Amino acid sequence: MKEEIESISDTRLNVVCTFDADEIAAERKSIIDKLCREADVPGFRKGKIPSNIILSKFSDGIKKQLDSNIINRTLDALNSKTEWNIITIVDLKREDTDGGMVCALTLDVIPEFELSDYKSLSIDPINVVVEEHEIQNEVRNTLRRYAKYEVVSRKSKVGDFVKLNYRGKFDDGSEVADTKSIPSIYGTQTNTWEEAGNVTAPGIGAIVDGIVRVEAGEKKTVSQQFKTDFEVVELAGKTVSYDLEIIEVRELVLPELTDDMLQTLGVKSQDELYEKSKLLLSNYKTSQARFNQREELVSKLIGSVDVKVPESAINQEATNLMNEFADRKVRSGVKPQDIAKNSQEIFDGFKPVATQRVKIGAILDKIAKDEKIEPLQGDIENMIWQDVYTRGLDVNKYVVELRRSNDKIIDLRRRTLRGKTLDHLMHMLCQDLKQENNTNPEELAESPEVVPSTEQR
Repeated sequence: MKEEIESISDTRLNVVCTFDADEIAAERKSIIDKLCREADVPGFRKGKIPSNIILSKFSDGIKKQLDSNIINRTLDALNSKTEWNIITIVDLKREDTDGGMVCALTLDVIPEFELSDYKSLSIDPINVVVEEHEIQNEVRNTLRRYAKYEVVSRKSKVGDFVKLNYRGKFDDGSEVADTKSIPSIYGTQTNTWEEAGNVTAPGIGAIVDGIVRVEAGEKKTVSQQFKTDFEVVELAGKTVSYDLEIIEVRELVLPELTDDMLQTLGVKSQDELYEKSKLLLSNYKTSQARFNQREELVSKLIGSVDVKVPESAINQEATNLMNEFADRKVRSGVKPQDIAKNSQEIFDGFKPVATQRVKIGAILDKIAKDEKIEPLQGDIENMIWQDVYTRGLDVNKYVVELRRSNDKIIDLRRRTLRGKTLDHLMHMLCQDLKQENNTNPEELAESPEVVPSTEQR
């Protein structure tokens, strides 16, 4: 094989590979010999099929397989001779020549780049502090699950629950609810409940603030200015006025910490409830800090390397992110056609994140090669379960999809390898992780698994 390589840009190549007649004949013979051994043809024993029968029955398949093998040999040859990471085939042309073949490809690649001294990177250690007021708030949140909501005749205060109707209107007087693609929570609601003054609650901040110091039967209007990057693009940058009608006010009454209530909560004393809440918050904050460490490491890796990535790889990653986003929205009740209306804006919004993902992927691939990291079967199985959990998939259907698609298996293995490489770097660079690894296994076994309350999340 002879190849001619022309650089069109930093991330795009033209490659012309010429195979002579002997190379093509040998490749075709290899395909035919394999079919002679493995094909099932009525009237012939397996492995005893004459080559002329194979040629007559499988001529189209042989031609397609030959083309595929030649392309793969071309790509393998390029990968073995260079440090390019071939991303995609942009264009492909082939031509038969006197028994041989000329294969012309246009390829998008990530060109060779030098890694920084990644082993010398420093990552901020974790220093988790749980404040007294946070523990008290967590105890309160735990008790809220068993609280009563009693009707009161006074004006509402922060923490009360208010039953109300509301209707949103744009500046021109048109109703938000008339725009069907806008979720109803931002348009019109009847007999809905909101917690007065709860700034962390989902929904409309102006309404949450506006129902502080109101009473049953009262009517008022509040105004909400949506941010320019608000996720509902029809509302982004818009001002909406909401007419409120207060129906009822209820006070949250927490249960007393009697022996029966402590038993219901699974503790023996108030002190144990306090310590359990403190441990829950500590574990949650540690988990969040660990996530921040990973983000810090990714940012430093990207900032330490000059890696150029092709636009096609960025577009593909942005498309993947957009599809995942659309799946989540559809599962939450948004209509696919409503998402499609804003597909270009959604796609453009994901491109910066996609660029960073492609870059860190290339960097981690190279580090994995340097560190001789390989994904084991257990690592791949863990990634499958992670996909199932985070994307809400049916595990059996997902496994069937993987078995049917070689591309999905390659993607799964690639993501597993990159995740394992990032974990490897975290353990290499973070002193607090090393200390955790030296923890007495009996101590770890005694530590309960805890889940933070909704309010803390």
